[in-house]
Amino acid sequence: MSDNDPPADVKPPRTPLPRSRRPRLLAFIAGGAAALIVAGAAGWALRPQAEADPDPFPDQPESVYHAADVRTFDDLGTMTASSALVVHGTAVEARPGDTVALDDGSETTVTGREVVVEVDQVVFDRFGIEAPETVVVAEGFWENGIGYTREGMPWTEVGQSGYFYLAGPPPALREDELYTYIHETGRVLIAPSLEVSIPGHWQEEGPWAAADLADGTSASFTTAIQSAAEAAESGEAIAELVSVCVPTDPADENSAPLCWEE
Repeated sequence: MSDNDPPADVKPPRTPLPRSRRPRLLAFIAGGAAALIVAGAAGWALRPQAEADPDPFPDQPESVYHAADVRTFDDLGTMTASSALVVHGTAVEARPGDTVALDDGSETTVTGREVVVEVDQVVFDRFGIEAPETVVVAEGFWENGIGYTREGMPWTEVGQSGYFYLAGPPPALREDELYTYIHETGRVLIAPSLEVSIPGHWQEEGPWAAADLADGTSASFTTAIQSAAEAAESGEAIAELVSVCVPTDPADENSAPLCWEE
């Protein structure tokens, strides 16, 4: 199945992330989101031997990183109910996000890659927020001019459309507009040809393997997605949440923790 569509447009980098906001990014990882920064640590990422691209933010990744999901889902209803937001939309921009220094003593910095998705349907909304016009999803990163993507999950490119299962804190605790994927299989891209593309071994295990996809067409995926959303809305499907904690004082890692479930 193909993830090939027109390449993403990349904007100039934005202001580097203040160190005081780093615990929130680390919390994304603790919450089971796709790792933005762990992969930069030694031993996690597969680094290419070629010299870095002179473009600090190339359109295509050259290497992969490994990340494990904190949560595993055996059915689509549970993954839906556990998501902060499930939307259908189209990627309209891919851009550099914030730059953060790793805490591994290497003084390495990585810049997160953000995908802006124009929303045309809110499928499920656990927190009951106002329907967003766009959502911003963390997906991959750049380090020294090299793009990294999660193993088995090609970058979403501008023009690609589909369903996005997103994780994030309650609205009152949100510090930014960034979401992460609830799970590796929480992205369903549907091409104009109606070909469906999902990362990972989704046909062998997990929520999609358990779903009733009938003939495997895009229409059957849409039906399964809507049915799972109805189960989540009615309470038939129960959310599987994880606890996320960050220091109340970002400058003091030993300060009292602020915790929530997402």
